[in-house]
Amino acid sequence: MSCISAHDPQLVRLADAIAQRVGAQRFNVWFTNSTKLDLKQDELEISVPNDFISDWIDKHYTRPIQEAANEVLGQELCVRFSVVPQLFDTESENDNSAPVAARANGGSRALVGAKSPAVVMKSGTHRPPMSASRPAETLRPTLRPNARPASEQDRESIVNNYSSRARLRHDLDSYIVGHGNQLAFNAAVFVSEYPGAQYNPLFVHGSCGLGKSHLLQGLCKRFIELHPTKRWMYLTGEEFTNEFLTALRNSRVDAFRRKMRDLELLVIDDVHFMAGKTATQEEFLHTFNAIEAMGKQVVLASDNHPKLIERFGESLVNRFMSGMVVRVDPPNFAMRCDILKQMSHRGGFKVCEDVITWIARRVTQNVRELEGSLTKVNAHMQMSGQKQASLQLAQEALGDLDRLMVQPVRPDNILLSVCHYFGLDHKDLMSGRRQRTISLARSVAMFLVRKTAKLSFPEIGMRMGKRNHSTVISACRRIERAVLKNEMLAWTSNIGERSEEAQELIQRLEDAARALN
Repeated sequence: MSCISAHDPQLVRLADAIAQRVGAQRFNVWFTNSTKLDLKQDELEISVPNDFISDWIDKHYTRPIQEAANEVLGQELCVRFSVVPQLFDTESENDNSAPVAARANGGSRALVGAKSPAVVMKSGTHRPPMSASRPAETLRPTLRPNARPASEQDRESIVNNYSSRARLRHDLDSYIVGHGNQLAFNAAVFVSEYPGAQYNPLFVHGSCGLGKSHLLQGLCKRFIELHPTKRWMYLTGEEFTNEFLTALRNSRVDAFRRKMRDLELLVIDDVHFMAGKTATQEEFLHTFNAIEAMGKQVVLASDNHPKLIERFGESLVNRFMSGMVVRVDPPNFAMRCDILKQMSHRGGFKVCEDVITWIARRVTQNVRELEGSLTKVNAHMQMSGQKQASLQLAQEALGDLDRLMVQPVRPDNILLSVCHYFGLDHKDLMSGRRQRTISLARSVAMFLVRKTAKLSFPEIGMRMGKRNHSTVISACRRIERAVLKNEMLAWTSNIGERSEEAQELIQRLEDAARALN
């Protein structure tokens, strides 16, 4: 399909001049089969099938179009865009090929980004279309999945990507970086700029609510900005599984494989969802191998380290471990304050510094809890008619936080939280082993039981493997000194070396134990 609406020598020369300036490949992607050029006195009307293509051409190619018009016509033209999807639908029926915007995912979806036909002026104003005489029923494109010219593959990929981009709610610019996620952020930025060059695969893991999805979506957005013509896909483990099972039921596995393996970037969030699903894991392994063999990029995220995901195939775990495995840790106090400030700024409401500090001291587990607390404060602020959230209002809105902080905690919950955080078994705390990690975890557990459960030293000693009360006293004083000086405590976990400030560690473990009450 030509981009010339009528055989006009001036239009032909103008199109050639535009192609020379933007390059043959870009011209084929964005103009051939995607636009119709028409000269009308002193303006150039560009008809397009959807808003996305008009926005892209307006943003990136208006200047080359003006330069081409000066060269060919000797004058500047007023450029306007006409979003007329039915025009391209009609021509697609004539040449037996569905319009590119209508064939997302191999012709399984309707028009991407298509709205009610309207002429979009360069100034952004709208007026009724000049070609809208067909009934609404005829606006539906004729879908022919098999009619897919190879020369249009890149352009179709771009429109497919545009439909997926609507899912990306986060970007890297709004991602708060701190000690606990600096390495993961740096790796994500590098991968978005140089996909497949290094850190392949990139595997990000950490507890729920720490920003893994934010990081992956931001990576995708940065990739789109830097590589607009490359194919990419962002899926959850559940979506990959469902699409594979649907392809199996409909005997479309070959189409599924072409869709998944012909990518420059494949991002799978919550990959642990595939645990225990043997057939899905096998298919994903082949997909992973095919993408990696072509030097393309795979990015994955999970709540657990690859080796700690239960019922996951050894072959997949080995593939994950061959790349960059990076952990996202819970935010420390300073980072939590920064997150709350950004959330309040983004939400458009004022929160004083005392409120930020008060919330950050009490909500330590994840970012979602911080967001929920701030949302609750904002709701109370609106109901009370205040322009700025005061500390008193925050304490009224989140009074349950203070009440939780004074309630006794069951010793068993303390031990459970400590074992989970340090990656130990309950029997390790009860044993006489003096390995660094076990010794630190045991001392922290004794200190927290003493602080929150109000047990005597002999009672704690009996619960911790029948130890002498003097041993408990020594352990509690050791941790108390570390908290007062806010020392950096280090230990070795099953996924590598770790360290954290004493105050943060104690507060985090106490909050986790209270959550189990």
